[in-house]
Amino acid sequence: ICTWRPRTLEATGFDWESLHARHPHLIFCHVTGFGSAGPYANLPGYEHMAAAAAGRMLGFAGVAQREGPVFSALQVGIHACAQSAAAALLAALTERGDDGEGRLVETSMLQGILPYEQGAMIAAQFPEQFGELFGALQNTSHEPPMPSLYYHPAQAGDGRWMQFGNLLPHLFDNFLIVTELMDVLADPDYNQAQMMLPDEKHEAFRDRMLKRIQDRSADEWMTDFIADGGVVATKYQTTQQALEDPDIVANGHVIERETGGVQLGPLARLTDTPAKPGPDASDGAERAARWTASPKQKPTRSARDVPPLAGIKVVELATIIAAPFGASFLAEMGASVTKVEQIGGDPYRGLGVGIGSARVNAGKRSLSVDLKSEAGREAVLKLVDEADILIHNFRPGVPERLGIGYAEVSARNPRLVYLQSNGYGPDGPGALRPSTHPIPGAAMGGVMYQVGERVPPELQDNAGLRSWTRRLMKANEVNPDPNTALVVATSCMLGLAARERTGKGQQIFIDMFGANAYANHDDFLAFPGKPGRPMPDEDLYGLGPTYRLYPCKDGWVFLALTNARECARFVDALAELGLE
Repeated sequence: ICTWRPRTLEATGFDWESLHARHPHLIFCHVTGFGSAGPYANLPGYEHMAAAAAGRMLGFAGVAQREGPVFSALQVGIHACAQSAAAALLAALTERGDDGEGRLVETSMLQGILPYEQGAMIAAQFPEQFGELFGALQNTSHEPPMPSLYYHPAQAGDGRWMQFGNLLPHLFDNFLIVTELMDVLADPDYNQAQMMLPDEKHEAFRDRMLKRIQDRSADEWMTDFIADGGVVATKYQTTQQALEDPDIVANGHVIERETGGVQLGPLARLTDTPAKPGPDASDGAERAARWTASPKQKPTRSARDVPPLAGIKVVELATIIAAPFGASFLAEMGASVTKVEQIGGDPYRGLGVGIGSARVNAGKRSLSVDLKSEAGREAVLKLVDEADILIHNFRPGVPERLGIGYAEVSARNPRLVYLQSNGYGPDGPGALRPSTHPIPGAAMGGVMYQVGERVPPELQDNAGLRSWTRRLMKANEVNPDPNTALVVATSCMLGLAARERTGKGQQIFIDMFGANAYANHDDFLAFPGKPGRPMPDEDLYGLGPTYRLYPCKDGWVFLALTNARECARFVDALAELGLE
């Protein structure tokens, strides 16, 4: 695994061709900033350089109350690169086996930014059909649109901020009942399917809803929402606060450090081959001895000219973004993915004219069945009998009621890798609660980091509520679901790699909270004397004068000077322009 720039590899003889000739078994993973070819190939691979180039910073326009792009604080490019490299390396190792030639695996920070784009690039290529939608997706106003009623931030009566994520009508109905706002259901102008009212009524109801949340404290609301079991809601937290979240702790997403404090736990819970986090000094010598005593033999089989997961069959029983998007990453590596949808299709197909659904379901076959019927269940079980991987995002207990729980399907197919992805994990108080994309963004610290941990604790009036809910929702966009999707793909590959060693499949648990903890890797730990997370400035330009956005005469640039050598080059460049 190497992060050297292409010119350095060539100069030192560590390029792929040279290494492959000398070590034909080797799998070489090359991680760059902008890819191994093209005009930016030898630029530094800094997260925020790639984010600026890919349009991500323009996508956050409106989080700060000023014109122009906004510094994208959360380091999702690093998260995506790490997960992509891990998943691809495991795929290459599985395909190579003990006798095959190695492969070149490449990814980049720029490529890592792309999963967070959820349709604008597709819309841009078809302006006749999607011109209006492209404009909405690319909204770069310093005043972003108001959130949907079901995806709304709000401020509780104690000043704490909350995030709701009741994306589907039955979830929003639950919210209306618990908050005692259900009289809107009787309004003849209320569109229950779209959760909307005509403009004037819609905005009046929004104001009423926001004022209603201010009637009680955040803890009081959360007690009722959890008791109901069907309301999607959370409190905004910093990453340091999230370290003590009951669901994070119960599901092992933080573990104790030998030297004090806590750190991130394992990426996934593999029930039969669990992770053993942290260094184990007791077996260091044994590992070194095994390394030197077992040199790799010359491969007897050439690398296949097909994707590494060719021949792997995946059954996906999942909806909306996170788990389906994770399955699409497996399809990109050659797996045959069959998406099983409810009658009428995945609800995501009906949102945003289906363009987001096209983004997360590329490369799959699809069929719709009624899993509650005997014929539908048998059709799915026949698919699962021949599958290598099953991915679902049902809440705990639902697969068992449908007859597709792990015990039943593994008895029929013991080699099956069975991945269960949900919001909070199988243990803890949130195990049975629904979750949607903005919830882990708010609860794991990503949004608070994006706004520099600056939200007003004082109770806001109507104008303040509207301003802050716009900014908070904009800060929460296009992060949490892709963060989880990347972990879905890596965890499936961990299961396949374990099966290569043991010959058996197993049940794997991952959740949105844990995945988004990994996306907050830089601050998801605590120890005595730990410094605080570097925060962007109040106007969200960047982290300091040498690492920030600057307005220019005809646009914006992101300046990244991280060491003395880069600063000297910058000074020299200014001197050449006569700007000493």
